Amino acid sequence: MGWYLRLVAAAAAAAWLCLAAWPALAGLEEGVKAYREGDYAKALEEFLPVAAAGDAAVQNQVAAMYYTGQGTPQDFTKAAEWFRKAAVAGNADGQYCLGKLYYYGQGVPQNFEEAAKLLIEAGLAGKGGAQYLLATLYLYGKGVSKNAVKAYFWSILAVEAADLPGEDKPAAVGLRDQIESGLAPRQVESIQIMARNWAPRKKKGS
Repeated sequence: MGWYLRLVAAAAAAAWLCLAAWPALAGLEEGVKAYREGDYAKALEEFLPVAAAGDAAVQNQVAAMYYTGQGTPQDFTKAAEWFRKAAVAGNADGQYCLGKLYYYGQGVPQNFEEAAKLLIEAGLAGKGGAQYLLATLYLYGKGVSKNAVKAYFWSILAVEAADLPGEDKPAAVGLRDQIESGLAPRQVESIQIMARNWAPRKKKGS
């Protein structure tokens, strides 16, 4: 569970960086100030209207606060609701975190098919944690058709992803090596070339 909390916390940190860089909006400036001062209940109170207005970064921040119980009683269901809002808007962090909730069955019923749909979107956007979970889904055929080639491809991307937490990299490396050992040398070489030439999908309008 510890590593999972770290991943959700990483999403919250990413959202926090966005918050800190944004110009002042009604309630947002007060929320950021309260958060910096450790008054998380006040921060959440200020963030909620901004999140309700549709800002995905704030929605992820609110979701992470509900998930970890920061400034509010821990509530996985509410965390899922707010991650879903960000995910529906096409936010990769929201897709990644909601996908993990489906993967583990926290705040939502465990559903590997739903997890795979969301994690694929986040993985295509370059989220290393999503790529790692996708590798496991394809390796074991959970929510997707079992496919060692795709599992190996996603595992390579996960290991190379800059945002994969350092403490989780050994597990990703182990998974990659495990999958590689079951593939033919020609397959390994071909997939490695594909991975080297891969680039994250650009956001709409970019």
